[in-house]
Amino acid sequence: MKSPWKLIILLVGIFLAGAGSGTLVTMRVLHRPPPGPRTPPSAENWSSLHLKRIVEDVGLQPGQLEKIRPVVDRRMLELFNLRARYLDDNHALREVMEREVAEFMTPEQREKYEQINREYHDRARRLERGERPPPDRPRDR
Repeated sequence: MKSPWKLIILLVGIFLAGAGSGTLVTMRVLHRPPPGPRTPPSAENWSSLHLKRIVEDVGLQPGQLEKIRPVVDRRMLELFNLRARYLDDNHALREVMEREVAEFMTPEQREKYEQINREYHDRARRLERGERPPPDRPRDR
């Protein structure tokens, strides 16, 4: 029977090559500085980004851009206001649900539930302002 040393050496070499390349990629990703804070969403930001995308992707001429800009500005403002109303309704409905759910809990459970909800609302407000979650907290629990 032939010796399996060549196969074992080959497999160890493949493993070490994968481990080394994974380490290098991880080190490169971890040394990249975190992105800066995002600007809070606004209708003006939405409009400018949409217009920039149209100009780059479609190749609009300056005359066309001047005709399109008022339409995009007006409609993006409407979309932004609709989104704000939706978020307000969403927050209000969630608070009603949380109060109704808490009625069925013991005082100890209610205290934990309220703490969880406070943390959730704090995270949601930070995300709405464009802030990123802290790096030491896992994204999903």
